[in-house]
Amino acid sequence: MVKALRSRLLRLLKVPPEPHPPDGDAGSARIFLAAPNYLKYRLAMWGIKQAGVLLGLSGATVAMYLAIRSVQEPTFGVFIGLLEGVVWGVFLLQLPISLGVTMLDYEMRWYILSDRALRVREGILSVREQTMTFANIQQVGIRQGPLQRYLGIADVHVTSAGGGGARSESGGVGSGMHDVYFRGVDNAPEIREAIRRRAHLHRDAGLGDPDDHRHDAPDLSPALAAAGALLAEVRALRAAAPAR
Repeated sequence: MVKALRSRLLRLLKVPPEPHPPDGDAGSARIFLAAPNYLKYRLAMWGIKQAGVLLGLSGATVAMYLAIRSVQEPTFGVFIGLLEGVVWGVFLLQLPISLGVTMLDYEMRWYILSDRALRVREGILSVREQTMTFANIQQVGIRQGPLQRYLGIADVHVTSAGGGGARSESGGVGSGMHDVYFRGVDNAPEIREAIRRRAHLHRDAGLGDPDDHRHDAPDLSPALAAAGALLAEVRALRAAAPAR
């Protein structure tokens, strides 16, 4: 029954299946998933949020009760009672829905590395997919809050330069810096080092693919050799010229 409800909700929200790996060698693709403790982290955040809403509703209920007693108007009391019932009904109705969305958000989260780029897709209500080439990566860091440290998980934060570094699902490219997060992983150092190694390889090969750099970049060796020979001739002529 749970699987059936899960499938129906995914169809209702039109969540796409597993994303394709980014451009590159298909055999080089590695898929990382959020750690099981990340679900515990999200459920804890969900519980804190619901507790806050419950506390607020309880305070509002007490305030409404006091207002009804002070006004002593039957019509006002009926209106407030109906409003209170609707608010509590919406709160109770959203509990299983928001809980299900939180759990699905954990399951439908993908982190993929190829030999040329990384791709991250996350979200259920609003699906966000980003692709970032290793050639444009500027920084790779790890972020970890107190609760994350307790659960043994962390977020890998990747920053790239604008102008083609990160692309949204719609294909748009912005300027400035772009950020991608591998959220809730329990092997953050491994992911960070894998990204750093591949970005380092691309920087050593130049901005772009190594093959493109090798085939498209002009060979400057003849021009440099000619410039060196010309400089040597100029120096020889200066040495042979009579002093004035």
